[in-house]
Amino acid sequence: MNGYMFDNLRFFGLFPELAEADFQRQLNQLAENQFIIHSADHSEAALSEKGRHLLVNNSQKMNTHWLNSYRYGKTEEEMWRLLQFSVQVTSQLSYQNKEYIPLESSPYYQWMIKQTLTQLKKNTLGQEMRRQWHELFIELSQQEQAFIAQQFSGYQHNGKALQQLANQAASSDFEAVLFRKNTYHHLFAVIESKNQNQFLQAVIHDSLEKSNNQSMRQTKELWQTGYSLEEIAVIRKMKVSTVKDHLLELAIQEPEKNYDSLLPKNQQAFLDEITTPCQTWRFTTLKAQYEPLDYFSFRLYQILKLRREYEA
Repeated sequence: MNGYMFDNLRFFGLFPELAEADFQRQLNQLAENQFIIHSADHSEAALSEKGRHLLVNNSQKMNTHWLNSYRYGKTEEEMWRLLQFSVQVTSQLSYQNKEYIPLESSPYYQWMIKQTLTQLKKNTLGQEMRRQWHELFIELSQQEQAFIAQQFSGYQHNGKALQQLANQAASSDFEAVLFRKNTYHHLFAVIESKNQNQFLQAVIHDSLEKSNNQSMRQTKELWQTGYSLEEIAVIRKMKVSTVKDHLLELAIQEPEKNYDSLLPKNQQAFLDEITTPCQTWRFTTLKAQYEPLDYFSFRLYQILKLRREYEA
């Protein structure tokens, strides 16, 4: 929830091996350099003007606009390998060539591409793949297009290894990682935005599902069918609070649903009157001012309010 409120979810899992002690050490260093300011009890920290200036300057050097590790981080490598492999296989098949060394020897990747290929007619295979990739590339920058396309292998063509390309767009290993992730995540987002019958969507569909909270998905299906939160709790043999947690997570991930129907009008009217930034709100303080306020409505209102602000 804090990650969403402060627009940090896209960095989720960016440093999987970072130790907490090292993290705290870096926070202390930032404070010593006056880039952040700790609260009195050191439970929170805020950017100083000096820190904000540094962040703006570095953001211009390192584009993270499309970075979405919360959505793609867990399976980004798997999805990219499937896309690469699908290009190689369809390219070779379009030339009726079966004598080549596949990029993937794993039965999993081979089975996934074989299953997905059943959606395409063999006589239009190459043409359809070119069309779909052309649609995707229109929405990517020239730098992103080149980075992706140069890694593709196909009929009588071997793509470049990632190591040959990674540092061309960056001055450090860290910037190279950010560029790679930002480019792949932009590609995945464009693929997801396309027509549901797209072959490339089918290629990464199962990998995307792995990233989802499957228990949340079951709650979502029941809610969309029309069951109340209490009925879902009974059906799924879980606490109502767990069902509510699932819906909060869903509201963060899938903003297009009608979540306003879950907000009691009286509580919404009370929260509408508050003019301070909702990131600074404290439930206990507001509860003392308005006793009917419940925690689920409080959090859901914050998510919906921030969503409107992010999209403005």
